[in-house]
Amino acid sequence: MKKLFVFVVVFSLICFGGIPRVAGADRHPWEIYQVQLTARTQYENPYTEGLPSDGPPLVQARFHGVSGECAGLNYTVHGFWNGGRTWCIRFAPPAPGVWRYETTSPDPALTRRTGRFSVLPWNEHQTQTNPTRRGFIRVHSNSPRAGRYFEYADGTPFLWIGDTWWNWTKREIRLESFRRLVDDRAEKGFTVGQLFVAGNGWSRSISLLDETFTHPDIPQLQRVDSMITYANSRGITVWVHGWWTREDMNERIGPENIRRWWRYLVDRLSAYNVMWVLAGEYNMYDYGGMGLEFWQDLGRRIEAEDPYQRVISAHPTPPGWAGGADAPQWSTGEVLHGEPWLDYNQSQVGHGRWRNEMIPRVVASDYQRKPAKPVVVTEPWYEFIRGYASAQDIRFGAWSAILSGAAGHSYGGGYVWKAHVPESPAGEDAWPMEMDFDTNTLDYPGAQSMGILSHFLSRIDWWSLEPHPELVSEYPAPYCAAVPGREYLVYLRYGGTLKLSVQAAGKDRQLTVQWLNPGTGDLSKGGTVTGGGIQTFTAPGGFPAHLDFQDWVLFLRAAPAPFGQ
Repeated sequence: MKKLFVFVVVFSLICFGGIPRVAGADRHPWEIYQVQLTARTQYENPYTEGLPSDGPPLVQARFHGVSGECAGLNYTVHGFWNGGRTWCIRFAPPAPGVWRYETTSPDPALTRRTGRFSVLPWNEHQTQTNPTRRGFIRVHSNSPRAGRYFEYADGTPFLWIGDTWWNWTKREIRLESFRRLVDDRAEKGFTVGQLFVAGNGWSRSISLLDETFTHPDIPQLQRVDSMITYANSRGITVWVHGWWTREDMNERIGPENIRRWWRYLVDRLSAYNVMWVLAGEYNMYDYGGMGLEFWQDLGRRIEAEDPYQRVISAHPTPPGWAGGADAPQWSTGEVLHGEPWLDYNQSQVGHGRWRNEMIPRVVASDYQRKPAKPVVVTEPWYEFIRGYASAQDIRFGAWSAILSGAAGHSYGGGYVWKAHVPESPAGEDAWPMEMDFDTNTLDYPGAQSMGILSHFLSRIDWWSLEPHPELVSEYPAPYCAAVPGREYLVYLRYGGTLKLSVQAAGKDRQLTVQWLNPGTGDLSKGGTVTGGGIQTFTAPGGFPAHLDFQDWVLFLRAAPAPFGQ
């Protein structure tokens, strides 16, 4: 039953990431401009009535660029219910200048509301301080390496270094704990936080819809807004996946509820620096009982709902993994590669050494697909207590993936993936987790190794490197990416000696040599070599001086010397 209210309050808030800003404060590209309105009607269920099946949203706004760089740009942005009779519209202006907007709605208090605001450009120092100010993530599309890596909206290459934040939207977790996680990952060089914004979480504590899947938890969603805001403020893009596939989702949840939740997430979160993932383990239990066609259609619908056309993918279940036997896939490339809405391929190789060894094979296979699309392993073998996945296993996964053509790599481990914190212990299960809190698992050796990888690659033109395993000889694991004649990056998994063809450099060209210890970050000079042939390289710290083998990274660059030598 709808009840009418005579009193109407209409106002606008200028905000960054959902935090209101003082009126008159400078606004910049990609900061959130929020229009907040109060409906005249008290809807029985604003969530479902605001997003009717296959119908338009209750409220939307058209933003039009009036002058400056934004002149002529037009965006139609859908509003969302934010509790009570409050409806919000969030817009992230992609260019500086003067913008105008006007709302439309069948509710008389929500329609024909207009406004005007100015947006000032960022300076280079401001974008260096926080790269999310460069805009949303997209696939690079305008060079010989089109389709191979990601970039920000301003064209700056984006290296995916991800962390699995699956369970961090649990209600019991304090925001201070989440901020410590974000601060640590930002300092280490992580760029992606893989956050589960769950309609159906692993427990009621993390589920953002009620048991009927028709009522969202607005206060908890407002906390999620704050979490994403903070991650963005530290330069981290947040991946959002709204479902985890379960048995008989078609009967227990239903296609309509799944689609509506995704529409709501896009409308609520699209102005943040985020990316969309259809579901975790989307193909489990024969695609949740709904078939592949449902998920293909959902991808198209998400793309149509998002005014910014940000990147979309799905998180798959690999062969041999519980629940995945009906429709296993090492990568979305095996099933979804041809879908126009699928912007990049994801792989979950899963957990265990034999699965970890699959990483370069899976990446290399996706790299050969046409048209070219980025590939990322978003769930490799997790790092836990000593004796399980070692830091060398973590490094092998990351370095072998990137040198085989991946656009980055994700990490998971310690208590992080399950959000095991003092105020919300994860509980014991088959995973070999450290249940006490004596060890700071944020600093597991593999996590530190991911930071070393990120900081090293940030100092070279990693996006220009193509896989060239054929340049390596007399070595059991040939992982090499190069711009032949100019740069070569080689991962020596076992240390030792290999031969590398530098024929393309020419006999009259010198190449400077550096060795990176990927476990410590130590960088040492290795002199120079002459191009025009095959050169032999022996890693530092070999047997018998060191009884345990060490992995190393070899970097060659044509003169002048790298890093200020």
